Amino acid sequence: MKFTLAERPAYGTKSSMAVLLILFYFTLLLYVGCSGGNSNGNQLVLARVEVPDYLEDIHLPVYADLEDGQEIYYALVIATKEELDQAGVTYRIIDSYIPGTRYIIAQEEIEGARKEAANVVDILYDDGEHIIVRFKADLTELLPDLGFDIKLMSKTQINVMQDGVSSSAKLALSANSISSFEKNSDVEKMIAAVTQTDIKDWTDHLSGEKQVEVNGNLITLTSRHTYQQGTQVQNATQYVYDQMKAMGIGVSFSEWSVAYGEGTLDNRNVVGEIKGKTTPNEIVVLIAHLDTISKNENGIEPGADDNASGCVGLLAAADIMRYYSFNRTVRFVFTTGEEQSLYGGTAYAEKMDSEEQNIVAILNLDMIGYSKITDPAVKPKQQIKIRNQKNKTGHAKDLPIAQTYIDVVNTYGMHQTFDAIIEDDGESTSDHAPFWDLMATCLKRNPTASCYPAAWIIEYAEEGYLNPKMHSAEDRVSNMNLPYFTAIVKAALGTAAHLAQPTR
Repeated sequence: MKFTLAERPAYGTKSSMAVLLILFYFTLLLYVGCSGGNSNGNQLVLARVEVPDYLEDIHLPVYADLEDGQEIYYALVIATKEELDQAGVTYRIIDSYIPGTRYIIAQEEIEGARKEAANVVDILYDDGEHIIVRFKADLTELLPDLGFDIKLMSKTQINVMQDGVSSSAKLALSANSISSFEKNSDVEKMIAAVTQTDIKDWTDHLSGEKQVEVNGNLITLTSRHTYQQGTQVQNATQYVYDQMKAMGIGVSFSEWSVAYGEGTLDNRNVVGEIKGKTTPNEIVVLIAHLDTISKNENGIEPGADDNASGCVGLLAAADIMRYYSFNRTVRFVFTTGEEQSLYGGTAYAEKMDSEEQNIVAILNLDMIGYSKITDPAVKPKQQIKIRNQKNKTGHAKDLPIAQTYIDVVNTYGMHQTFDAIIEDDGESTSDHAPFWDLMATCLKRNPTASCYPAAWIIEYAEEGYLNPKMHSAEDRVSNMNLPYFTAIVKAALGTAAHLAQPTR
């Protein structure tokens, strides 16, 4: 409404004061309504909570644990402000939490991605390494395009609690138990059977350098993008399925489906299996994601390092291990939807947990073929990522797997090619993470179970050493370090064989 100068209300009059009072109370009412009645501290919030000595010391439900840009370890908690205050923790509120809300945790992999995201995404929190945003389906494509690796924050709590009290001391027996390490002649033969020629050939086929045969037709895998349903990713999963079947290994598709916009996103993982001889119910899982992603508008996504390399590691291991017997069952899991917040890996982990399968070790191979160090006189580094030492229960479970890997590297000669480093930063943006997220649920069900010890095998992934070609059309075999790549495959195979316990 417009007023003339003569008609405009005189704000010093009683009537104008009444109008102001009405506006004041109306504003107050709006504030109380929008705040959810938060004055009593009963509104749920998502909060960053500083970890004191150990994660187990936080007697609140934790849904993620992270290291920020300063390598300070912290937890993401959903609780009321009153509960946070009563727990005596140092915290920072990130968001008012509405039950059912999901959050994306996005880790910056390409420098400048956080700054670019700030211009197009509603960022709730930026810790200098990760950003946290509310889940929207389209962000699972946008954020990887910007240069992030992403995962959904766990929908179940990840920390070990019992009756509100840390129970880590009671769970000491559930830590992954691996007997003392001894060199094995069969494992030595398996490792010797890995050749650089085979590694390159498989990588050439998966990354589009050579054609593959699918359903009787020769095609080129120019992309393995999950969202291109019915095209390249289906061809890639069929190719891997056919390779495993030709090896004589039991193989199947494992379908998954997630809500996406107004519909669903449907795809499949590929699962191969070598059945154990004496303890087949104890399962060692090798997992790698088959899908790719790229900013390239012409749809060219070779994904040689990210992550044909990990899939080649699984194919090479399966092709060699099939000639040997093991006490434990060995599974080879090729996932899709990893780049879009670990869809396939999460579906598979949840399926295994719902079936209460006894998975005693998980090795995730994701990006194992690139090294910035190309001088043959200088040994490059390589990492095995496990949970943070302050996550006492999880760290205790993962460490024996990582130590077995180190023992394999040093015993069978791969240390001559690279230095393996255990990195307990707890990075969770790959397919091992959904298993980590289910540890507490599993232990609550069975406190003495293995409950998904896992390690991420990856090239040296520290800042300044990351593959600059990842998520681009130039992620090709020609940019990889083949001797380094081959040596890591040997180490992963040897570790899996030792964990599976060779038997004659």
